[in-house]
Amino acid sequence: MSLLIISVGEIVRKLSRSWWQGLFVIAAVAAASVLTLISLYGFRREAISPENRPIQSRIAGYVSSNACGACHPGNYASWHASFHRTMTQVATPASLPPEMDKLELAFNGREYKAERRGDKFFVRTRAEGSGNYGEPQQVVLVTGSHTLQVPWLETGEGRTLQQFPFGYIVAEKMWAPMSQTFLLPPNVKEYYYVGAWNGACMDCHVTQGQSRFVADNKWDSQVAEFGIACEACHSEGREHIERNRNPIRRFKIHLTTKSDPTVTNPASLKGPESGLACGQCHSVWAFNDMTDKIDFNRHGAAFRPGARNLAQRFVVQPNAPDHREQKDFIHRTEPDFFHNRFWGDGMIRVTGREFNGVQGSPCFRGGEFSCISCHEMHLDSPGQADVKTWARTGQLKPKMDSDAACLQCHKDLSARLVAHTHHSADSSGSRCYNCHMPRTTFGLLHAMRSHQVSSPTVQESLAYGRPNACNLCHLDQTLAWAAQNLHAWYNQPMPELSQDDRTIAAAVQWILKGDAGQRVLIAWGMGWESAQKTAGRDWLYPYLIYTMTDTYAAVRFDAWKSLQTLPGFSDFRFNFTAPESSLSESAKRAYE
Repeated sequence: MSLLIISVGEIVRKLSRSWWQGLFVIAAVAAASVLTLISLYGFRREAISPENRPIQSRIAGYVSSNACGACHPGNYASWHASFHRTMTQVATPASLPPEMDKLELAFNGREYKAERRGDKFFVRTRAEGSGNYGEPQQVVLVTGSHTLQVPWLETGEGRTLQQFPFGYIVAEKMWAPMSQTFLLPPNVKEYYYVGAWNGACMDCHVTQGQSRFVADNKWDSQVAEFGIACEACHSEGREHIERNRNPIRRFKIHLTTKSDPTVTNPASLKGPESGLACGQCHSVWAFNDMTDKIDFNRHGAAFRPGARNLAQRFVVQPNAPDHREQKDFIHRTEPDFFHNRFWGDGMIRVTGREFNGVQGSPCFRGGEFSCISCHEMHLDSPGQADVKTWARTGQLKPKMDSDAACLQCHKDLSARLVAHTHHSADSSGSRCYNCHMPRTTFGLLHAMRSHQVSSPTVQESLAYGRPNACNLCHLDQTLAWAAQNLHAWYNQPMPELSQDDRTIAAAVQWILKGDAGQRVLIAWGMGWESAQKTAGRDWLYPYLIYTMTDTYAAVRFDAWKSLQTLPGFSDFRFNFTAPESSLSESAKRAYE
């Protein structure tokens, strides 16, 4: 403390021009010191650790977000309002879906009943139609809060978790079997096995997780913090806090433009490194080898924000020349791995893996393009919306849902927009996103924008099956129509087309005879307002009603939601998880 007083005195003598200025400096330093002590106190507080679930633990170097809030209240507040924070939460009345204690569900020959005891929730199960329910299992964690919430149950095997087989679809306020909230074949009844959270989900849904396999599918999993917290993006905070106890150091950094080397700010990094801070989770990745996998399992990720690669892992780009041996191994051991995640040309087709698309974009090669070219993790920009709107709209910077996102780099196109797009300036066909980032990825029951910036071609649809941007908007037009316009406007070569491609609308072909990935994109796309304005909507009814009987539940869901956008069907009720006979009855009712 005496050293601190001497240091303060030195600052006062050197920097103050009056007694009052000196007093102000002393007060400021004292206040900062108090904030530091508060943050350290918050870090040291420990709750009693339960034995039946993964726990937040003291992992070397990590201090948790509570230690950040004292000195960074604004950033802490915006993070706290984000869905990153609630990616995984301890199960409480506040974090679980509403009225869960009244829940009674049945699926795949089993019945489930939830109950509440104080602030704890439990689930009992029994064979469908049998007598008493079995022993209660406590609901201990919940994953998600924005779109889909998934409860996790204790198993009696230490910290190993079992997935509750239903998920809560937030927008619909309804429960559905988990296997039917993903694009899965109808014969798949259980999507998550016992221990799946420990062995897979926690890799990305917590901050610095250590799955810590014990034996026989038993885990002793620990995390630095549940959810995606400050240290996931900024790296460990212990050194940052300890070194910034020194007020002189803080003041010197404040007087310079240099970044504090004890913490990483992705906004200050070059594009590839900045993007990888997000890509550590938002990518398809694989382990370099078994040794790295074991190390990751025991000690967590070796990657730290600011690094140029993922250390024990690598981002999987199917057609890139790197990691050929590892990718060949995946081909041999998981034959469907690449097809289920990528289009044939290597473009990502599943949501949540956007860094694959960013990395594959031509914009990325310049070294400046990254996730934060359009998104921001805190409310930093002037003119930003309120925090709830920001969180619910992808944490975009202001105006980044418009052409401004692209024109911040491609400034010359602003003056010749119509000449470039061949569409009127105020039409959806002149929106950069619609042509260069169409909705060709799918997940969480939604079609989402590709994050690989590209130009539309008919060839991508013929060779890889990916719906092109032109026909995703012009749902009533053929591939031949799109090819002719792309040839006339951009001199793209005319491809060879079948009779159907010349005479039947591409969207109709995709929704009637495409694979599940194509069908679900068109089922969602037929409810897209821009496409309805372009192609009309009166002709969409029979295709959507027919698709509500699709064999894939996710396709049925999106057909139903798109049907609700059409006149006369806004309140049409439909159980997309019902048996086949009930689906047919619902379709008949819709036709009436």
